[in-house]
Amino acid sequence: MNKFLKEQNDHRDGSLRAIEVNQAEIIAFQKAMLYLKFSCEETDSLLYAGSDSLNSLLYKMMKASDMAESEASFYNKSLPVNEAFVAQKVKRLEQEQPYVQPPSPEQAKEIMKSYMYPFLLSNQT
Repeated sequence: MNKFLKEQNDHRDGSLRAIEVNQAEIIAFQKAMLYLKFSCEETDSLLYAGSDSLNSLLYKMMKASDMAESEASFYNKSLPVNEAFVAQKVKRLEQEQPYVQPPSPEQAKEIMKSYMYPFLLSNQT
């Protein structure tokens, strides 16, 4: 199995619930998340783009997809164009909220990793 599809800590937020989804619903959710992360200009979208819960659901949807292996290979790399887009959005958010204390460099890196998921940061490849 592709290392991208490794198990994550699914029980950190309580017991799991089973749902049934079809391939079209999986693709629709993935597209919505990728739009939110890498196309939506609104800085408020960062709240959801970096959400651990939504990233976990995205991981589960990708794992359940009929195209899991090929998607894992596609996402298991950095994408500088998306990284630049997200960095600009973060910069705009910081300008909109000058009263918020900036994170430490280590925290900023972890936050950026959450925003960039399912892609890797360029210094992770």
